[in-house]
Amino acid sequence: MSRTPYTYQDTDAFKSTEQLIIRGRFFATTVSDQFDQFEPKKRNVHKILNIKNKLLVPELLAVKYERMSKSLFAFFRGTVDVMHYDMSHSENSGIKVLVGGDAHLGNFGFYGSSEGQLLFDMNDFDEAHLGHWEYDLKRLLVSALIVARQHGFVESDVQEFLLTVVDTYFDTLRHMTKISEMKRFILPNTLQNITEIFGKLKDDEEYFQESFNNMIAKSIKKAQKSNSKLVIEKYTDVDDAGQRRFVENKPVTQHISEKDYKSMANGYEKYKKGQRSDVRLFLEDFNIIDIVRHSVGVGSVGTLCYLILLRDLDNNYLVLQAKQALPIYADAKLYSDGEISQGQNIVNSQLILQSASDPFLGAFDTKKYSFYMRQFKDMKSSINLDKLDFASFEDYVKVCVILLARAHSHSPNYPLIIGFGAEYADIANSLMNFTNSYVKQVEYDYESFKKEQRDEG
Repeated sequence: MSRTPYTYQDTDAFKSTEQLIIRGRFFATTVSDQFDQFEPKKRNVHKILNIKNKLLVPELLAVKYERMSKSLFAFFRGTVDVMHYDMSHSENSGIKVLVGGDAHLGNFGFYGSSEGQLLFDMNDFDEAHLGHWEYDLKRLLVSALIVARQHGFVESDVQEFLLTVVDTYFDTLRHMTKISEMKRFILPNTLQNITEIFGKLKDDEEYFQESFNNMIAKSIKKAQKSNSKLVIEKYTDVDDAGQRRFVENKPVTQHISEKDYKSMANGYEKYKKGQRSDVRLFLEDFNIIDIVRHSVGVGSVGTLCYLILLRDLDNNYLVLQAKQALPIYADAKLYSDGEISQGQNIVNSQLILQSASDPFLGAFDTKKYSFYMRQFKDMKSSINLDKLDFASFEDYVKVCVILLARAHSHSPNYPLIIGFGAEYADIANSLMNFTNSYVKQVEYDYESFKKEQRDEG
C-alpha cells in the first residue's frame, strides 16, 4: 500500500473516459461472488488495535477508550484500523483511486476557504491513500446504517434508502464526466454548488434547498461564529504576569516540556518556510507565545496534537493546530512512504480530495515525528447527527455521498468505477449485503471491546 497520492503509472492518464469505462466493465467480470460477502465473527478486537496503539501517547489511551465506549457509532469512529484490516482480507474491485480512508458520516463538515467562503466537504484525511474506491463507500454506508439504527428509524425504510445512496454515488460520477476538467478542478463545494448538483441529479433542487438549508441553519451559524476570537476566548486566559496562555485541562490539554516546546517551535519555522509566499509573509508578523498538547475527536485521541498560540505586535492572535501524521494500518502492518513525509502525504491528499482547502495547511517533520498543520477551528462546524429526523438524515447522507463521489472524481482514472458499477450485477444490493454483515461485525467488536474494558476496570 502506498500513501503517495499519485504517479503517472497509477492514473491511466493516457486513456479517454470511454476507454476507462470499458476497462472498468472488464474489472467487474474478474471479481468473484465474494465481493459482497463478509462473515461476521466474534474476536478480540484489541489484538488489531494494539499494533497502532503502540504509537500513541499512553496516558491518552484511557481518554480514547472512554470516548469510544459512549456508543456504537463512537466506537466505529475510533476503529478505522479495524476496518482497514478487514478490507485488506476481503475481495476488492481491483480499481484504486485516491481515497479518504475514513469516510464515515462524522467526517464531513463546514470550513472556511482562503477566500472566506463557507464550504461543506470531507474534512479528515489522516487515512488517505491510494486504495480501492469501494472502501470509502462501504465505510460511509456502514456508518449511515449505524446512525439510522441508533435513531430507531424504520429498518425497511433505511434499507430502501441506502440502496438509492449507492445509485447516487454512481449518478454523481457519471455527472462528473459531463463537467469540463477545469470546472471540476476549480468548482468549490459551496452550499449553492452542492444544491445545484443535487438538483441536476435528482430533479428536486427547490425542495432540497429548503430542506437542507433548514437542517444546516444552526451549523452555519456556529461555523460563522467560529473564528480566532472565539478560540482565544474559549481556550486561553491571561496569567498573573499579563501573558495570554492556554488554559490547561489535563490530560486533554496540558503544557509541554521545554524540550518538546523547542522541537515544535523549530518545526513551526520549517512549516513557514514550506508555505506559499503570501501565507509565509503573513505569518512573519506573528510570534509563538504558547504551545500545549491538546487531544481532539475520537479516533485521533492518543496522537500527538498541539495548539500553537501566535500573536502579532498589535495583539492580534492566531491559533494553529499541529497534528501527528501516523502510518496507514492494513493487513496487520503499518505502511508509510519513505520518500515523502507522512504529514506531507496527508496535505497532498487533502489538496486533491477537497474542492478547496485551509490556506494554512502545511507540514513539517521533527527528528522523531511527522506533522501537518492547519488553522484551528476557523469557520469549522459539523452537523449534529443526534438531532436528525429521517428526512434530514436522508438529505445529509445524500450530500455526503455526492461529495465522496466528487472527491473520487479528482483521480483521473475514476471512470473505471462507472464501468464497474454498470457491469456488476445489482451493485447496490451487493454493497448493502456487505453493509448489513459488517454492521454485525462492528456490534460484535463493540461488545468485545466493552467487555475487556469492564474486565480491566
